[in-house]
Amino acid sequence: MWSQADQETLLLTLAVAESQQQLLDQLVHCSGKTLTGVTLWRQKDATLALQGWSGTVQEEGKPVPLPGAPDYLLGWTPEAPLPVSAQAMLGLRLLYLDTFHEKLQLSDQLSRLHHVALTDPLTGLSNRRAFDADVEAAEAAHEDFGVVFIDLNGFKALNDKFGHALGDSLLRGYGVWLSRVTHERAQVYRLGGDEFVVLVRHTVLSPEAFSAWAMDRLQLPFVDNVSAAIGMAWRHECEDVRAVLGLADERMYAVKKAEIPTTATQERRRFRTPN
Repeated sequence: MWSQADQETLLLTLAVAESQQQLLDQLVHCSGKTLTGVTLWRQKDATLALQGWSGTVQEEGKPVPLPGAPDYLLGWTPEAPLPVSAQAMLGLRLLYLDTFHEKLQLSDQLSRLHHVALTDPLTGLSNRRAFDADVEAAEAAHEDFGVVFIDLNGFKALNDKFGHALGDSLLRGYGVWLSRVTHERAQVYRLGGDEFVVLVRHTVLSPEAFSAWAMDRLQLPFVDNVSAAIGMAWRHECEDVRAVLGLADERMYAVKKAEIPTTATQERRRFRTPN
């Protein structure tokens, strides 16, 4: 028989169990040898499925529905009375664990969906949506951020000549290269096609120094006849964010059309901040 102390101890133990198996183990352990074994079942779509067991491995007594959790059934040996309060606590804890696990699964699914929504599937870089969000965050923080627009000259010809597989490999490789050289200096994004952008926040370099570094280090070093047209603009140069993006894009396309020089020395002069 169950003593009052045994029942109170069992209820407190069941109330904090963190898994189905722990519930069953504690049920046997706290019974004071009243129970030698228990089995837990679940009814789903007219099918009774074993969820777990503790104690003896033989088939336990006839499963009975748990109060408040009729989908769960418990069998125990020997077939002595099991306090209704313990059955009810067991059912409530099982429902709680189900809800908790469903919440974790939903949270994981939302995290994966959020990651997919902000990630370019080809390169694994952040995408345009992520770039827009990060620019808004930099603007809200009143930072003097910089944006570097990059377009690959000669990429279309290479893609047409050797096929999309090689072109995709080039884009992935350049994405890896950008991520490596900008590590801890800036964030890299792929906007689409052969267009990339680098967002500069919290850099210890001056705008002039970073511009000179970017024009030298962000070039594409490993493919003949393909080069990076680079245009950069800083927040302090423009009245609003849209103007910053427009200025960087304009400078990039000017380089792409070879209307202005692209050496690091000339770029340092062009991006020198006003006194």
